[in-house]
Amino acid sequence: MLFFIKYSPQRIDEIIGNEEARTRIRQWLLGWDASKGKRPKPILVHGPTGTGKTSFAYALKREYELELIEMGSSDLRNREHVERVLGGAAQSGLFGTLSGKKRIILIDDVDALQSADTGGGSAITRILKEGNCPVILTATNPWDKKLSGVRAECELVQLRRVSKPSISKILRRISEAEKLNIADEVIISISENASGDVRAAINDLQARSMGTRDREVDIFNKVRSVFKAMTYADAKKVSYGNFDYDIVKLWIDENIPLEYEDTVDMANAYLALSQADIFDGRIKRSHWGYFKYSIDFVTAGVSLSKKEVYRKFTRYQFPSYLREMGATVARRAMRKEIGKKIGSIVHANRKDALEYLPLIRGFCEMENGVEGVMLQYKLSEEEIAFINGVETEKIKKKNTGKSGKEGEKEAVKKEDAKEELKTDNKEAKTEEKKEDETKHAKPKVQNTKLTGDTKLHEFF
Repeated sequence: MLFFIKYSPQRIDEIIGNEEARTRIRQWLLGWDASKGKRPKPILVHGPTGTGKTSFAYALKREYELELIEMGSSDLRNREHVERVLGGAAQSGLFGTLSGKKRIILIDDVDALQSADTGGGSAITRILKEGNCPVILTATNPWDKKLSGVRAECELVQLRRVSKPSISKILRRISEAEKLNIADEVIISISENASGDVRAAINDLQARSMGTRDREVDIFNKVRSVFKAMTYADAKKVSYGNFDYDIVKLWIDENIPLEYEDTVDMANAYLALSQADIFDGRIKRSHWGYFKYSIDFVTAGVSLSKKEVYRKFTRYQFPSYLREMGATVARRAMRKEIGKKIGSIVHANRKDALEYLPLIRGFCEMENGVEGVMLQYKLSEEEIAFINGVETEKIKKKNTGKSGKEGEKEAVKKEDAKEELKTDNKEAKTEEKKEDETKHAKPKVQNTKLTGDTKLHEFF
């Protein structure tokens, strides 16, 4: 199982960071009492990726034993579908479930609504106005124009990026629980590269941990058992004991073409995996009762896809997805940092700021363009090289300005020259003003008493 799912918060207090938001969301839910007319506005939880927006809804569900009705961005495009799923749930009230449990609705990634939506946005707005049930919405960008109607009906709760020490703390806890031999320097490095994204940090930790030999041997045996089993009972034995569902699923997905030679067997095996994916989606939208069906498809479904056992030795391959995740940690961290720097200048979030990269590449091709881009966006030569897909040495040669400390001195000199020019201009204007005042000044009459010896010219 993926770590970020396995160690997801079970209570509101287990969500790291954003203490003020935790308090507001808890009070919001406890303030719901339809029988007394207490119906707080729906809340729109917004913030960067990986800060726990969706986790708040699931933590409330687990802590207060609620029934959660969830809709994602792909479900929100059609008015009829939205009203069929959410309309009845919202109108039936807080206690509208057959089990007697309180109900809460989660509308995830509501800002993913597209302009081509056929009434989904207006249907959501109507449900927010007329609903009789607590509703949580999540969004990365709540200020999108298409959310104006939704935003007007909600109370906004902002989540901020989680601090590096807090991320390091949870990574150490997971490392200890999983008995991983991960150096503290690596954990600190992962925390720094995550840029406040807790989910990304946990995924990076799991990608780093995949290299241990003992775990690979254990997974190798489980995958081999799935491929060689010919009965349901034998295949199900794989799930007994320490069974990491998500990792085993990735291994099986990678090695089906290596184990199965017949195209029909191969197609049936992938069909079984696709059925497992369907139930995985239902787990997220409903409850974990569907998990047993996912396991059946991943184990027995794949095993019984073949007509007979392939009696051969197969060298199973490490999942390419996990390998790429581990290999691209530094690359993804570089993209995040570049997006953050560019975004601070162009007033955009980190992801949207990356859309400016083609334009910046064009600037770099201009004369003295590299130096100008570095000064404007505060980018290093390594980051400029990454943007242009070249070696850092090439950027150093192309950069007509100074590099390193000399470059900083050169930049300081330019700024000083600008300040001196401003000062000179200011002083010149002051002198001109004084001269102008002197020319147009009226003569002042001295307060002198007239005496017999006083001459007329002494008055002027």
